[in-house]
Amino acid sequence: MKKATLEIKNFFKIIFLIVIPFILASCGYRAATHSSIIDSIKTVYVETPKNSTSNPDIALYLKKSIINELIAHNIKVVDQKLHAQGYLETDITSYSVDPSLFNSEGLPIVYRCMITISLTLKDRDGKALILNKLLTSFADFKANNREIALQIAKNSVQQKVLDQLAVLVREDLFINF
Repeated sequence: MKKATLEIKNFFKIIFLIVIPFILASCGYRAATHSSIIDSIKTVYVETPKNSTSNPDIALYLKKSIINELIAHNIKVVDQKLHAQGYLETDITSYSVDPSLFNSEGLPIVYRCMITISLTLKDRDGKALILNKLLTSFADFKANNREIALQIAKNSVQQKVLDQLAVLVREDLFINF
């Protein structure tokens, strides 16, 4: 009886050690690891973006979007530059909300919020691995006039564009690898 119980326990150990990991792997599960980017950088510090536009507070929203995007893709973001193997510098070089589609009377009915940033990635020694690469993103939305368009952009569309820019930043860190 004890031999049968021992064989059953061994059977379940085999199932647990072989079958369960196989099932988890086939479902796309993987242990939490941190990805590396250019030059095997595994830890990144995101500096507060420089804001060369007249749109206040946008730099903080961009930084938050970039950090969230990097973390979501297993890139370890550290809160102090001295603990980083690399660091990201960004500059918001342009911000615009302009008409992009007009009705038959020539009045704007769709506006475009467009933001351009300059991206630089440096290693811990200050060597630029990506230098001043321009990235642009935009989103179109409906509005009745310029004042309403500026409010809509500030309240909702601008964040969508910043999130899209964060994706472009992350993608660029891997494309250049």
